[in-house]
Amino acid sequence: MKKYLAITAALALALTACGQTAADSTPTPTAATEAAAAPAEQLQSIGSGTLRLLTAAADGVYYQAFNDCEINYTDTMGRALIYAIDEQTGDARPVCNLPGCAHDSAACPAWSDGNVTLCYGDGDEVYLLAFYYNDETSYYRWERINSDHTERILLAEVEPGLSVVGRGVAVDDANLYYSVLTDDNRRQTLWAVDKTGGQAQKICTWDDLPDGTGEYAPEMYTLLEVGGQQMTFAKMIQSNDALTKAMQICTVDLANGSCTPQQRYERDAGTVFVTGDGMEKRDLISYRNDYQILTEGSRSGLANCNYQSGEVGYLNAAADSFTPVADGFPTTRAGWECYYSLTGFADGWLVWVDECGCDENGNGTGDNTTRQYFCRNGVKTELTQQRYVPGKDVRNIRILDAQQGRVLAAYDTKTGTVHDVDKDGTTYTRPMNWDVYGVIALDDLLAGSTDFTPLNFAE
Repeated sequence: MKKYLAITAALALALTACGQTAADSTPTPTAATEAAAAPAEQLQSIGSGTLRLLTAAADGVYYQAFNDCEINYTDTMGRALIYAIDEQTGDARPVCNLPGCAHDSAACPAWSDGNVTLCYGDGDEVYLLAFYYNDETSYYRWERINSDHTERILLAEVEPGLSVVGRGVAVDDANLYYSVLTDDNRRQTLWAVDKTGGQAQKICTWDDLPDGTGEYAPEMYTLLEVGGQQMTFAKMIQSNDALTKAMQICTVDLANGSCTPQQRYERDAGTVFVTGDGMEKRDLISYRNDYQILTEGSRSGLANCNYQSGEVGYLNAAADSFTPVADGFPTTRAGWECYYSLTGFADGWLVWVDECGCDENGNGTGDNTTRQYFCRNGVKTELTQQRYVPGKDVRNIRILDAQQGRVLAAYDTKTGTVHDVDKDGTTYTRPMNWDVYGVIALDDLLAGSTDFTPLNFAE
């Protein structure tokens, strides 16, 4: 059963889809300057122009890094390049416009050598969070590919031992805004780095706020919304009994660097169907208000899930307003436990529903189902398209984006056999699965079509 955590914060220490770790050598994009904290008077204006949240989707294009093995379905890792996927046509091209470029070295803006963990689009500009390591240390770097796709610029090198919070990154006309965690994942700091000069400035920390430091990594402030010169964050507050949970909201004013606590959304006590008395029993509780931070898709914010009425909604924390997404989903009840997960796109919402059978003690029976629904204008449509994944049986297709009437998804699975070497140096073969990506019109998807256009990877 796939259970969704209330927060799955993207601490972007990642591996590529083919299992390659980050590179042990450091490419050399054009270095703007060192990213040590600079005095405020040396920086361009903080809060300059319109703040914009960054995601992989931008203006009909989706940015993602692929290894050659994911494209050619081979056991040879090959290059790792950042591709711009045109969701209208299905064309995927490296983010490089250098004439005659072979896309095989750090001279190419799109070349990543497997170290790019996250890609963000802002119009034609692309921001990259990359992870580097060598024999002595490891660290993250922020890099930017210019709008002409001819140059890759180093923006900031994060101090070794710090983790970058990958979900909730913003830009304005002058700066990139991001937050980092200390090596013990208890202290969090918000930074701005100048997009042209590369100077970095600490804006604020959350240490002085109630619940400002966390006991473990998921307890962090995640950026939800931006507006004017204000950034709105949320953090999950959970007690030791794992039943009491709340979302604490705070705002950061870029004009003066102040961090101010706002409202707190408390999860209700719920309806208990099974009491947790005795070692053989577990609590089975149906909540009216269960809050989750959106951690995927191109929309950020809070989901509010009602497991009693079957309603899922979107909560705008900055405006303290609630918008229903859809209702009529399966509910938690005697014999069944349900979990919802919400993902937001430009063209609508995706709701995952896990329905799990439970016995009289609240323990799982193994009778589980997973469904996904696309919702727009309050109307939900169950998506019936599935794919077979060897070793994992039939699974729902995986939707990456939905914008401008088109959908990008991993809609099929390619199976094959690859070669590997064991610890004794003996060569052997093993099965391998690769995702197959494609695009389709949203209306066709909702009508049940499986006629995807496979991505056309070209140089």
